[in-house]
Amino acid sequence: MSNAHPVAMVTDWRGTAGPAICFALAQAGFALLINGPEDEIFELQSVDTLARILALPFDVADEQAVVGAMGAGLEIMGRLDVLVNNIFAWNDAALPEITDEMWDEVLKTGLKGTFYCSRAAARVMQAQEYGKIIHVTSTSALTGMHTQYAASCAAVHSLTRSLARELAPHVRVNTIATGLMDEPWVDEGGPELRQVLTRDIPLKRLCRSEDVAEAVSYLAAGGDFLTGQMLVLDGGETMR
Repeated sequence: MSNAHPVAMVTDWRGTAGPAICFALAQAGFALLINGPEDEIFELQSVDTLARILALPFDVADEQAVVGAMGAGLEIMGRLDVLVNNIFAWNDAALPEITDEMWDEVLKTGLKGTFYCSRAAARVMQAQEYGKIIHVTSTSALTGMHTQYAASCAAVHSLTRSLARELAPHVRVNTIATGLMDEPWVDEGGPELRQVLTRDIPLKRLCRSEDVAEAVSYLAAGGDFLTGQMLVLDGGETMR
């Protein structure tokens, strides 16, 4: 594996737009450390960057596992330029039905996992005096939709602002908040469902994986004067 390429870690292959994010970063010239199973991750061979992709399955909510995986990646790649916290932890219920287990499942993975991965990456990035941390969350942080998920997303963005302050000037930290994703279940509900879901979106469509990947690529390879911010990908819906 060549050390001539910048190195990015993506913390969840199965998170929001995970494959698209990895494809975009690989095409942008990044070597990749990806949290996911080898048999799925190595489908990226079509990008013709197979020699610069390493599968590192680990539990983001286990700090020792996070530190160990990051150490293993650094030993091979030599550095870490970008961390993409693409952690998706979701369940939903009306307030009276939310159990402690449901609450803990979302907060432990979504918030604590983001914290553990960010802290481990920050140590590396501060030492090399350069780095970018990108959190992929949801506009639930703004709308309050889905109580425990909204709480987790809002807390992640608050963490974004705190880390951006503490880690400046060498490390930039930003959030990407996606609107409702355009996924197979939308079409399974028929054309009427898509019409209902896009009715209040000014741009009249849902967020696509490519939109998220494009935003991640922008922050990873550019956006050097941007830190502590939330980039909202919702077609204008929340401005209502």
